[in-house]
Amino acid sequence: MDRIPIKQILKWTGYPLFFVFCFIFFAYKTFPYERLSDRIIQEARARGYEIEIVDLTHSGLTGLTFEGLRLLVPSEEEGSPPLDLIIDELSVSTSLFSLMSDTKSYSFDAELAGGDADGDITIGENDMDVDVGIEDVDLGALPALQTFTKVPLAGVLSGGIELAMPPEVAESTGNVELTIEGLSVGDGKSKLEIPGWGGLTLDPADAGNLELIVEVEGGFANIERATSHGKDLELDVLGKVRLMRPLKRSELNLMLRAKIQDAYKERSAKVATMLELASSGLKAAQTADGAIQYVIAGSVGGRLRPRAAGNQPFQAPK
Repeated sequence: MDRIPIKQILKWTGYPLFFVFCFIFFAYKTFPYERLSDRIIQEARARGYEIEIVDLTHSGLTGLTFEGLRLLVPSEEEGSPPLDLIIDELSVSTSLFSLMSDTKSYSFDAELAGGDADGDITIGENDMDVDVGIEDVDLGALPALQTFTKVPLAGVLSGGIELAMPPEVAESTGNVELTIEGLSVGDGKSKLEIPGWGGLTLDPADAGNLELIVEVEGGFANIERATSHGKDLELDVLGKVRLMRPLKRSELNLMLRAKIQDAYKERSAKVATMLELASSGLKAAQTADGAIQYVIAGSVGGRLRPRAAGNQPFQAPK
């Protein structure tokens, strides 16, 4: 019986394998990432976004790493500033199978605002799965955040988000667990627009540590716990959000309780004066212990409808 010519097999398979290795290696080293960066910027601009990229290179076999990434998203509200998001470094990767499939899966790892965020996102034609972890992100270093909150916030954000949204939104499931250590509201410079009052500058208020726990089931995001008690400000929220597509159509039904401590009123004459002048109009919202309580309804992307609820027990609206 003839012996298998192992050396000859290795010789003739080694040459093509070596060629493939060299091809992949030099393709990585010579790929025109600068031209790819320009193409990404052009495609984003055609869709109404502005992107700045300091450097772009490869990450693994099917990934990219962005350094110094800045994204400007125009606001839907006329006259409002665009959402401005700066990411120090972002690595995004996918799989060869995902590239050939209608369902796209991505993994990412981002360094921003002194912290990290990583996770996996799967996007189908009518469904989406999100699994994101956040660690030590400085909210004060995120100028984009004020676009949503309308008031400056500071603190360190950590936690996780898991969300599965199938084609039928009513079958959505997931959970959100977030904490903000050292939450502070206001910065003494930015103005909060209050209807009937104009712009009010809020001095920094210590709101303590915020804990947020949300369970998603049956198409509703149920806020089981959202509380933050600091030496200047106490905040509590209960309720639910009915998830809809697109997400900005989702409907809120919340009860909000806020209590401003005497120490903050003594330190911030502007807030104390505003509360004194508005005391008659706030009577329906004031609780027995001096807090202010409202039921808030409306869509996430539309006009909210607050209703005074000072004489009601603090519980989730039905």
